[in-house]
Amino acid sequence: MISESELPVSRPMRILLLESGTGPGGSVNFIRDFVLHVDHRTAQFIVGLYSANPSKSLEEIRKLGHPVVFFKHTRPVARKNSTGMSGLFGTRLKKLRKLRTAAKILSRLIRIQLPLTWKVWRFIKREAIDIVVLNQDVHFHVPGVFAAKLAGRPCICRKAGGIGEARPLKRFLNLWVDLFVSISRATETDQRNTPGTKKVVNIYEGLDLERFRSLPAKEAMRESLGIPEDKKVVAAITRVEIGKGLPEFIHMAAAVIRRYPDVVFLLVGDEEPDGGTLTRELRDLVNSLDLEEHLVFTGWRDDIPAIMNCLDIFVHCPTTFIEGLARTCLETMAVGIPAVVSDNGGMPDAVADGVTGYVVPQGDVQAMAESVLRLLEDDLQCREFGRRARLRVEQRFDAAHNSRQLQDQILKCARPAKVSELRGAHV
Repeated sequence: MISESELPVSRPMRILLLESGTGPGGSVNFIRDFVLHVDHRTAQFIVGLYSANPSKSLEEIRKLGHPVVFFKHTRPVARKNSTGMSGLFGTRLKKLRKLRTAAKILSRLIRIQLPLTWKVWRFIKREAIDIVVLNQDVHFHVPGVFAAKLAGRPCICRKAGGIGEARPLKRFLNLWVDLFVSISRATETDQRNTPGTKKVVNIYEGLDLERFRSLPAKEAMRESLGIPEDKKVVAAITRVEIGKGLPEFIHMAAAVIRRYPDVVFLLVGDEEPDGGTLTRELRDLVNSLDLEEHLVFTGWRDDIPAIMNCLDIFVHCPTTFIEGLARTCLETMAVGIPAVVSDNGGMPDAVADGVTGYVVPQGDVQAMAESVLRLLEDDLQCREFGRRARLRVEQRFDAAHNSRQLQDQILKCARPAKVSELRGAHV
């Protein structure tokens, strides 16, 4: 048997980094910032996506020298939520609904997941991939897990969300994941409490802080948005989605206006086609509260850092949608903006309550309003919280440091399998 020291020097590890997202946002932006800071001498990253994704960050990843591949060139069709039947008929049809759900899962497995598994497996074998890394929670990566297992490659999951979701499926998939890398204490706790988990380490989300050093002047951005110079700006930047706390944000704005009228509220991040039902409901709520002159729907923006730079306060208070950490919150902190967030998932890992902002109970509109007013009415405290927020990001969420930690974990997991392969080839 040849010893490890006698093995020939091998090429850099070839790593397939799989992304499950289908749109622009924090998940793909993380990959962009991560690969910017990896050590190319020891690792070659290939970014793979199960379906088409219009994110401009993918082009930036290509320009950094990392291949980007799509295993399917169309985006999945959005599925509408069905309200179903309730009451007596709902009770009688409970078993039928379970059977229908099981049938849908089986159909999706046969029509979508297995063909994707085959494509990813062939890619792993053809491109001599050494290890598969899943970005986002494991239940979004059925094809990736299956393909890695069939190819005999180690598999790492960077758990960035999915708290409390799809536990029956995860009990099965977890058995085939060699390491989970959590991005917050909340995601770490959730994964450790999920059966089948082998090993978990925590490495915080990382931002490329250089992106936040030279931003357009806030006056120019405010002018483009039609915001008067004498107004302060409070914003929610998130997908328009149920559970993100947007109705509560609007009610909070109404409460703040009654005491502090010199403020404009922004709602940034509408991805719903043709406005969408929820967007229309939010606009109706704004009209019913007479907030038309105080609240602006900006729609989806590609210049989020510039938007952040014109804010005074950032608010992100999701209710039923559990955040792994909330990258947008970190980004506003990197600009030096204090945040008001709900005690939700990994949010308290980002915001230090009473130090860089405030953490309030989920769904507590009054607590949100009081926290925002405290910052609006005290410029000195607002600026100090913003300064501390920037310092906290530099100390805990810098991609230049955290990316190397993640790469070290990936290589540590890949090496035993690679050594075994080389030994087999030289026996």
